[in-house]
Amino acid sequence: MKKLLSVFLSLVILAMMIAPMSATAKDTCDCDEVPIIYVRGRSPVYLDRDDPNSYEIPNFSQEFIKKAAKELVPIYTKGYLTDDFSEFKTLFTQYMAELYKDYILDNNGEVPNNSGQKACEYWRNLPLTDIHKQSNDVTTADGAHEELYKYFYQYDSRVDPCKTADDLHEYIQAVKKVTGHSRVKLLARCLGTIILSAYLAEYGWEDVDDVVLYNSICFGTEINNSLFNGELYFDADGVDYFATQNLGEGLPLTLLKEIITLSNKLNGLDMTMDYYNKTGTKVAKYVIPDVMRVCYGTLPAYWAMVSPDRFEDARDYIFAGVEDEYAGLIEKINHYHETVGSKLTTMYKQMEADGVNVSIVAKYGFQLYPIVYNADQQSDMLATCKQQAPGTTTAPVGQKLSDEYIAQAKANGTDKYISPNRCVDASTALFPNTTWYVQNLNHDGYPWALYPVIYRILRHGEQPLTVFSEKDIPQYLIFEKDENNVETIRPMTDEDKGDPVESPSLLTLIKNIIVNVFKIIFEQLGKLFK
Repeated sequence: MKKLLSVFLSLVILAMMIAPMSATAKDTCDCDEVPIIYVRGRSPVYLDRDDPNSYEIPNFSQEFIKKAAKELVPIYTKGYLTDDFSEFKTLFTQYMAELYKDYILDNNGEVPNNSGQKACEYWRNLPLTDIHKQSNDVTTADGAHEELYKYFYQYDSRVDPCKTADDLHEYIQAVKKVTGHSRVKLLARCLGTIILSAYLAEYGWEDVDDVVLYNSICFGTEINNSLFNGELYFDADGVDYFATQNLGEGLPLTLLKEIITLSNKLNGLDMTMDYYNKTGTKVAKYVIPDVMRVCYGTLPAYWAMVSPDRFEDARDYIFAGVEDEYAGLIEKINHYHETVGSKLTTMYKQMEADGVNVSIVAKYGFQLYPIVYNADQQSDMLATCKQQAPGTTTAPVGQKLSDEYIAQAKANGTDKYISPNRCVDASTALFPNTTWYVQNLNHDGYPWALYPVIYRILRHGEQPLTVFSEKDIPQYLIFEKDENNVETIRPMTDEDKGDPVESPSLLTLIKNIIVNVFKIIFEQLGKLFK
């Protein structure tokens, strides 16, 4: 016993000696380029993570979709006629279960099979080397991309974010060790902002210089808020703008878009949407819990995309009557909500107060998918501007902030935060001086052309970069891709406001439709007489 006690005391004394030494340890690399770690967004999931040739799941084959539609449409029609959708719910749930059978997690929110991120791409199975010093021309898209991707953290995007955060912590420690630096800069995009938030909530930010949240969804997404609460609503203006922004530029498609817009202006589209909403909203509320429990409702990371103020209602709705069966999963999503999700704005403001440079890069110029209430909010189609950068004020898509609003902003001295196209006001945002907004970028768009800007925000020199620091990186930027797929990022100015979506007048619309109808006729006649 005495021997054990002496060994124990020796270990305690040794620990007391080592602790101060570690706390004051100097970097073994004396350069001023602190390593940048980039936490990726949603990552592919493969059927067999140990097989380098495995395929990605879920597999949305055309054959499967055609078969499902062929069976589901008549069953839905039958439900509409009889006002009984139980058969539709059962069949739809069966199809979704079949589609996601290898992808979903079990009732405890754990991976039940060998699916996941490819083992050969997992950071522990790859050599980690010291490549943190700049070796590319970061003024170019390619060069900045290469620099930002040097330490690119990948993970299984289905599992508990808090579990992934533990792994990210070990990755960060490994990067610090190999680079000889005790501090890091952190960049995260999309779902990666959830993982990064969970990491910061658990491990703190004493060793973090900068954080950039790029296209963040950690504050929630409107699409997840709606679906996880069983809300489905077809919005006429939403369908109109969605068609305008997504149907393409060919002549027949242009004509179709114009006809949809005309129908909307004449209230025909409203009547059609009202017809769908009479049954669609009711059916969605009835069907969604069963469906969600065989697909995305089993994924803790996807629950983290539900805004804190909508989370509890969503949880109680999806798991009503099956709480005991899903107790393990519910425990995980509750833990994230209580320790991370519900505290995010407070946490990031505290980080700023503690000297961490927190920046946000948000996307806008698109309306939400037209299946939610208030689909006309400025967004990247998945998350609104206000969700990507909490507090942001925006005008609805196709509209501008009112003259009265602008006048009040001028009186308050905050008009400098309003976009030149008068669609967005950053003065109300969480970080008004370090939030950038990029117009014309949807959620799935991560152009290399934007990477020099993000790199500049991270590698800012002695003084942190703000939206007023450099003329070529103002608060509002425009993304553009030309006919040759060349991507560019440029400042938005009073003279160059980009190409925001605006609704044409009724007269202009009718004129355009007539012109395009004649164009199509002449094109067809030309083909006949060739």
